[in-house]
Amino acid sequence: MQFLYLFMVLAGMAVFGRLIHIQFVQGPYWRDKAASLTSVMQKIEAARGNIIADDGSYLAISLPQYELRMDLLAPGISEELFREELDSLAIGLAKITRQNSYGQFKQKLKNARSEGNRYLLVAKGLRFTQIKEIQKLPILNLGRNSGGCIIESYTSRKKPYGSLAARTIGKPNEEGHGVGIELAYDSYLKGKEGLRLMEKLSGSVWRPAESENTIEPEDGLDIVSTIQPDIQEVVQYELAFQLAKNDAEHGTAVVMETKTGYVRAIVNLMRGNDGKYYEAYNYAVGESTEPGSTMKLMTMLALLEDGLIKLSDSIETGNGRYAFYDHVLRDSKEGGHGTLTIQHAFEVSSNIAMARLVWEAYKEQPDRFIQHFKRLGLDQPMGLEIPGEGKPLVKSPGHETWSGLTLPMMAIGYELQHTPLHVLALYNAIANNGTMMKPLFVQEIRKRGKTVERFEPLVLNKKICSESTLKALQQLLEGVVEHGTATNLNDHAIRIAGKTGTVRIAQGTEGYRVDGNIAYKASFCGYFPAEDPSYSCMVMVSSPSKEGYYGNVVAGPVFRAVADQVYASSYKINRYHYGKPAELVRNRQIAAASGAYEDLNTLSRSMRLQIARIGDLPQNPEPIMPNLIGLGVRDAVFACAQKGLIAKTNGRGKVVEQNPIPGTPLQESQIVYLKLSL
Repeated sequence: MQFLYLFMVLAGMAVFGRLIHIQFVQGPYWRDKAASLTSVMQKIEAARGNIIADDGSYLAISLPQYELRMDLLAPGISEELFREELDSLAIGLAKITRQNSYGQFKQKLKNARSEGNRYLLVAKGLRFTQIKEIQKLPILNLGRNSGGCIIESYTSRKKPYGSLAARTIGKPNEEGHGVGIELAYDSYLKGKEGLRLMEKLSGSVWRPAESENTIEPEDGLDIVSTIQPDIQEVVQYELAFQLAKNDAEHGTAVVMETKTGYVRAIVNLMRGNDGKYYEAYNYAVGESTEPGSTMKLMTMLALLEDGLIKLSDSIETGNGRYAFYDHVLRDSKEGGHGTLTIQHAFEVSSNIAMARLVWEAYKEQPDRFIQHFKRLGLDQPMGLEIPGEGKPLVKSPGHETWSGLTLPMMAIGYELQHTPLHVLALYNAIANNGTMMKPLFVQEIRKRGKTVERFEPLVLNKKICSESTLKALQQLLEGVVEHGTATNLNDHAIRIAGKTGTVRIAQGTEGYRVDGNIAYKASFCGYFPAEDPSYSCMVMVSSPSKEGYYGNVVAGPVFRAVADQVYASSYKINRYHYGKPAELVRNRQIAAASGAYEDLNTLSRSMRLQIARIGDLPQNPEPIMPNLIGLGVRDAVFACAQKGLIAKTNGRGKVVEQNPIPGTPLQESQIVYLKLSL
């Protein structure tokens, strides 16, 4: 027992001594050895899924790219082979990649071989066709094991349409900074990572090891958005044009399909330091502010639904000034409107009329008015897929900022807050026979072209009001364009319905006036065609500083141009203008609008066809400006010449905007400014 005890003590001392020797005497050697031989399992990123537009084109796509690396000490690369083929290899790399010259590639390869580099980055950002050519070059054609040819692939995220809907499409979630669809559907798009064995070479260089244990990644799923690029492009162009024309700070425009709630176009533009406009923030989703007069629609809904008014009733607005306590409310018309029917009061957007009606009807029971907002869900976020949705504000009695002015101010769109999409959802419900739809940005998820999940249209409120109220509201919105504040948008080619909005922008604790200046936000929200709505649209322009600040002249033209171009290109809502020419052609006739059609007539006679005029310019005996919207540039210029006008054009294509507007008195040799579609 003593012998065994002594043996154990000596053995323990020997082991301890050996540990000390390895740790401190041989430690540097073994640490270097471990560092040079370490191998680990590394994650392989999956190819991110694509974001696809409604027409099948790509809004965001992961394109495969490749990089070429070389093991300059591969067993098949003898010194003799390297010397003989180096020039040919360098020349081939320079010709195929165009990333370095022949001399640079040659020196790079020579240095790497002398340094014993076994994982040299030769070129990156290569296409598949380039890789195929590279693999035919001397030395590299021996393959990975003998020739040291190492090809690695990775994906690069691209947006083929550039800035089109860039903020809504968003960017991938990197360290919590993703936005838009990329972030909202990141779990679908990112796929599943794979694993591969990496070995560490001298110089702390890692390279993939040959291993049967590699787990291949699983590519992400594709997201099919609701965006239609043709509509998106029109909306972006028109909004950018109007922002620049009015030197505005920022703006947003959204087009939504009436029946489904699918967002077909969404544009958010902000002026940068260089004066140009960029997609920097999603105002349509995230900016919750006072909507102004567009929310007068909700005021009328409440009054009509509670049976408190008829559109034919009268309301006194006086000289355009009316005091609520110590606050004087004004109408935009100098001298006031006097006595108005309620319908006309809405059409001309009388602040006094709306405020008086709500005050007199609900001052004893303000909650009764507030409940209409809550019943429609306008006091809560809509739960959009895209993150960052702004929170609405609908005050109730007892709120910390509730005062005697709150109720009449809410009646005209102040002292409450909504996002542009909230307002659009309300107007879309009026167009959709009273059914409120949730705005949707994604309609399908696909895997290798096959649908794995579909997002059907989602109803937020099946019936927002009674049928009689709905008809009255539709009549009001049509009247705004036909007789009210938006008559400049009236056009017989396509009838639109909507409401203008002009609201002062609150500057935090500074109020609405800062250093004597007032900033405004102009908007127009509505739908088209008025008789059978297919699309609703919201346009908002913030802080315009030129050309005025009212909704009809700042935001309205964007709506008008979008409606015209969508209508012109859509058979679904323009069957007559598509079908009529087809019928004429079958009868060997050509449909021609007014203008220089004599040239066409000469051509048609040689083809034994006849000219049939459609959509002629009205021959008004009074000298007034004709309607040139929709005409080609040559026909428009010809029509101007017939009237003794001088046409100045901007762009090419068809006329989408003119100044002076149709119906204004003409002067001899007057200049007409025509904005064209392209």
